[in-house]
Amino acid sequence: MDFLYLSPEFPPNYANFVLKLDEMNVNVWGIGEADFYFMPEKLRSALKWYVRANLSSIADVENALEDLLSVKASFGTSPKFDRVESHNEQWLQLEGFINHKLGIDGIQPSDLNRLKKKSVMKKLFKESGLPVARGERIADFHHGLRLADDLGYPLILKPDEGVGAGGIHKVIDEAQLRHLLPEINGDYVMEEFIDAKIVTYDGLVDGNGRILFENSLIYGEGVLEYVLGKDTFFYVSRHIPDQLSQIGSRLTKLFDIRRKFFHFEFFRVGDDYMPIEINCRPPGGAILDMMNYSVDDDLYAAYARMIARGEAAVAAEKKYYCCYLGRRDRDYVHRHSDILAAFGDCLVEYAENPPIFQNAMGKYRYILRSASESEILRMADFVLQKP
Repeated sequence: MDFLYLSPEFPPNYANFVLKLDEMNVNVWGIGEADFYFMPEKLRSALKWYVRANLSSIADVENALEDLLSVKASFGTSPKFDRVESHNEQWLQLEGFINHKLGIDGIQPSDLNRLKKKSVMKKLFKESGLPVARGERIADFHHGLRLADDLGYPLILKPDEGVGAGGIHKVIDEAQLRHLLPEINGDYVMEEFIDAKIVTYDGLVDGNGRILFENSLIYGEGVLEYVLGKDTFFYVSRHIPDQLSQIGSRLTKLFDIRRKFFHFEFFRVGDDYMPIEINCRPPGGAILDMMNYSVDDDLYAAYARMIARGEAAVAAEKKYYCCYLGRRDRDYVHRHSDILAAFGDCLVEYAENPPIFQNAMGKYRYILRSASESEILRMADFVLQKP
């Protein structure tokens, strides 16, 4: 099998996909933006061939594809790719373009509106009978002011297409809105502000859309609050409510997600789940590793088995709650040595985050696990306690 992987160098932990695919005797061909020799040696060795290109340039990508296909011909291997994947939301459109150009089964350009545009997602949520935050895409400045009067303040202004908290604003009054509207570029959606906890439904589906693994995260705050400076805290839950699982399963079918990881975000409003958006990718940062720690299994390997053999199994039992705690460059009551003394037996990972993640995820990450939810909450209080 010949597998084209986009951006094998980033996010860095996703190199594990390439390593596991290589172990399954899948030929992995790469196109990315990193210098080949700046990538880890194990990753370089697992790639059949790699071409560096500007992934934001279609012309650059087309030239890279020609180079790869030429190399494949010189090797005497298949003159095509069987699959294209990135696991990175930023390159989903590029994935669709390559699939269409080379006639590969997978996401196509015609799928992208429903998979990337929040306004289209909201329409599909409503049509399926799910509650959604009131709001819509802004047509122009005056429409935005009229819509804000209807929704009331505070409200949320966010890009119709975007990743994470990039470009999102919490608007508290008309003066702030009048300042922001002329400054924003591209299509934006305006919504009422929902004061509720955020939970997720995440997982992996096979080529027939069957869910192989499911997961749920519980956030201490929203990602926007983390970007604005609050300490980052969220955790993998050991228990997924039946209602959340049923809604999540409906959404994988509604959005026709196949042979993909997925990451759905919801507001928990009373006993209801209000969908915010869907993503056809694994949750970001170290969350896939947290999912592995929670079940003592390997989702990187499961994905590789699914690609290579068409089937895979992942442990379903959540043995542990697993939390992420991000600390910033500020003073905390407890030093690293104190944390090790108190919870060293629960600590599964400690490291400095890549600079690109630090604004939202903190400079240093602690990942801890426990069978007890109350202990997870106690760990969070201890690690993030400030003077």
